[in-house]
Amino acid sequence: MANLRGQNREMAADLILSGLVAFAAAVLLYGAASLPPPRFDPLGSAALPRALGVLMLIFSAIIAVRALTRRKLPDDDEGWVVPNEEEPRAASPVRGLLIFVALVAYVAALDFARAPFVPATTVMMAVSGLVLHRVDWRTGLLFGAIGLGLALGLSYVFTHFLYVDLR
Repeated sequence: MANLRGQNREMAADLILSGLVAFAAAVLLYGAASLPPPRFDPLGSAALPRALGVLMLIFSAIIAVRALTRRKLPDDDEGWVVPNEEEPRAASPVRGLLIFVALVAYVAALDFARAPFVPATTVMMAVSGLVLHRVDWRTGLLFGAIGLGLALGLSYVFTHFLYVDLR
């Protein structure tokens, strides 16, 4: 019974999150609609907010669908056992604080120290992975590689399509 209440709370929280994200996306799309059409740029100033709004709507729909279709597994006392599955780590305010500190340090490094975008983003992703997953060299390498790919991709898009120099 307690498991069912916990699942209902999780579903309600996911649906509330999905609704808030969809509302923010709608506000973003409404604001982008009032931006002037492009005169010199191929994409214009409204392209990025529109793309972000559409992505937010897609992700909020994914969250809502997953919340509504999540299966309720029977309790362990009914004999159901899921083999080789680790217990999820409990929420930790310390990890949240560390991610916040890392984000502030990342923005400060980009803004005040004029750190190059690609190395700073790679380090930020590696640190985030180490904080959120576990501290070992494989996790650092994996998230560092993901960060490097993300940073290179974003740098290419910003430089070649949006004409924003991130150096």
